[in-house]
Amino acid sequence: MTDADFDFQRIFQLTTAPHAVLDADFRILLVNDAYCAGVGVGRETLIGAHLLELFPGDEERQALVSKAFLTALSGQVASLKELHYAISDPTVPAAPKQDMWWTLDCIPMQPHPTHGPVFLVRVENVTEEVQARGKRDLFASELQHRIGNVLTLVQIIARKTAQSSDDLTAFRATYESRIRALGKTHAFLSGTNWDGMTVRQVLEQQIQSELIDRVDAIGISGPDWRMSVLHAQTFAMAVHELISNAMEHGALATATGKVEITWDRPQDGSHNFVWKESGVSGLVAPDETGFGMQMLTKLLPGQLGGKAVCAFTPTGFHYMLVVPEDVIVPVGQ
Repeated sequence: MTDADFDFQRIFQLTTAPHAVLDADFRILLVNDAYCAGVGVGRETLIGAHLLELFPGDEERQALVSKAFLTALSGQVASLKELHYAISDPTVPAAPKQDMWWTLDCIPMQPHPTHGPVFLVRVENVTEEVQARGKRDLFASELQHRIGNVLTLVQIIARKTAQSSDDLTAFRATYESRIRALGKTHAFLSGTNWDGMTVRQVLEQQIQSELIDRVDAIGISGPDWRMSVLHAQTFAMAVHELISNAMEHGALATATGKVEITWDRPQDGSHNFVWKESGVSGLVAPDETGFGMQMLTKLLPGQLGGKAVCAFTPTGFHYMLVVPEDVIVPVGQ
């Protein structure tokens, strides 16, 4: 071994980036410690192995790698960005293969006196960058989807509120109240609750924002169920309508009125949500159906794929929503 060979191998091994030297048959002649650690394979297995046989892939990917290798052997630098390979975690014995992405730089070298044409392969693990970009793209897509949902709800609220308002003053008061209810839920979902809200969280948020003086008049009972973002937004609007109606015409408009809110799962696998008012005297059904009733009986059950039943009893308003099993799931599932 000449001094030049000794210096090259010493520098080669000290390089922190994974490197390998291959011959014209794509067999590994030399690897540094970083390469062994990166791919999770020992030097004794790597030396002499055909790289494409050692790390096989689909035909398209193998063709791309082969073309890059041949380009380096012809004297030109070739690079491949973000190649996907499933490789076991070298730090965990017997670990299952994980999705990993690699960037390859294939660099020509002077022919070796024994092995003939050779080239250098520099490898970089870019898995974290690829996964981070994927999360950003998913976040942006989800954000755009949510904004679209909110704007759709805003349009529906504006149109339906205008249809049931006698004048601009009435429209403004009702519309602003509904938008505030939607805004509170949207703000909650934009924080640490990005994946949704529980039924209890929706109820407590709307009750606390609307019923500062009558919180004790409402009883809440039910298991810890989570709703998706879209369902939680619409459900919050329905709860707002229930509260507003109770404050104006129902149980919460009287000093002795009560509201019992329960949700459970009957044996048929569906999920039931029940709003039951009491303490009212002589309640009758309204002559016209406003936005609140449309939200409760059409918009909410329509979006959740369920059905709703309501009754104006003499002692209070009753409402039951029945939704399929997959609409609401236990927390942690």
